[in-house]
Amino acid sequence: MQQFSEIIKFLSNNKTDNINLINFMENYPLHYIKKTGDSVLVKGTSDRDWIYISSNSSGELKQITAELNLNDKCFAAVEDWMLPVLSEGKKLKWILSSLKLILPDGKIIQQPKHAMSELTLEDTEFIYTNSNYKDFISIPYITDRLTKGEHSCIRFQDKPAAWGITQDDGAIGFLHVLPEFRRMGLGKDITLDLIRKVREKNKIPFVHIEEKNIKSMGLVMGLGFKKVKAINWFEFK
Repeated sequence: MQQFSEIIKFLSNNKTDNINLINFMENYPLHYIKKTGDSVLVKGTSDRDWIYISSNSSGELKQITAELNLNDKCFAAVEDWMLPVLSEGKKLKWILSSLKLILPDGKIIQQPKHAMSELTLEDTEFIYTNSNYKDFISIPYITDRLTKGEHSCIRFQDKPAAWGITQDDGAIGFLHVLPEFRRMGLGKDITLDLIRKVREKNKIPFVHIEEKNIKSMGLVMGLGFKKVKAINWFEFK
């Protein structure tokens, strides 16, 4: 395995593109790291055995993925142009596509208007039950993120009404507001609080949003987030 610190330093030359990979490398067990030219491939485990790739060259991408085997099925934050190379001769079990948006350094944010709280492990099942992404998350994953990540919550009568949690790559996610509490600005306040917490860790606030999710897209762009690129999570059969 190539030197971890050297790879992190190299990836940090372009934090905007590589923040997903950097955060994952710093927070989860890694099984494999390889650098070919200016391309990096990493295997590690959070809720699944994930493969992350940083590359700008189709030639290097083919070289660095040549040693992948049939057990290497789950890929994270893959750019659109990589898909034909990685999927050649394979069939997808599922794919989740989104836009990556980043909040620029120096962008000033306001304070939340509602009283903020924290989630607890006792909230795990409630979060899962109310998630729209049950096919892609699990109760153990939520437990892991509540333990390791940043999270914010707004409660009414001691029960979560709105919440958000950072994902395994550091992205602000899990944003959810119960239907009866919508149109009150709770989603905005949760996002603002998570931005503050991420910045306090000297990290870049960023999100992944499906392009068809107009409300969420409008929320984050209204706060100053800028579109970076389309990325995909997928698993091969």
